[in-house]
Amino acid sequence: MFQIGEKVLYGVHGICIVSALETRTVNRKQTEYYVLEPMEQTGSQYYIPTQNQAAVSKLRPILTQPELEEMLSSDAVQQDAWIADENQRKQRYRDMIANGDRAAMVCMVRALHQHRKQQEAAGRKFHLCDENFLRDAEKLLSSEFSLVLNIGPNQVGDYVMEKLKVSV
Repeated sequence: MFQIGEKVLYGVHGICIVSALETRTVNRKQTEYYVLEPMEQTGSQYYIPTQNQAAVSKLRPILTQPELEEMLSSDAVQQDAWIADENQRKQRYRDMIANGDRAAMVCMVRALHQHRKQQEAAGRKFHLCDENFLRDAEKLLSSEFSLVLNIGPNQVGDYVMEKLKVSV
């Protein structure tokens, strides 16, 4: 159970603060909700029913700095996540982002950076869908990682690539 004031990662919406725990009546049934306020969208709120496992499973605690450092140095993020078949790649990358698996997204970001570098070296263009996946994954990761590392979001990419020993 999450506590009021706790920062959490909520699906593809990024970092939110649990601002309240409210009971509301919907269809004559009282339901308890987490009230989340996104850090990057002032004035917005998300209501997550505490008894809905599918919805609550999208809430994740923020990594600690040791957890982040361990993940970045693990073999799991060094794997090659490049999928040559475009349709399979789109589906797999879409799933990675939706599932919020940080290690998988770091692996994906690494693979996309390497592929973009290869494409540029060969004089070819980097696919727009790959660019979009890269942007979305980096946005999700940078909001959390900048908070954990206490650095600016624009510094996160360089930090991660240095830890992964990838030149961009």
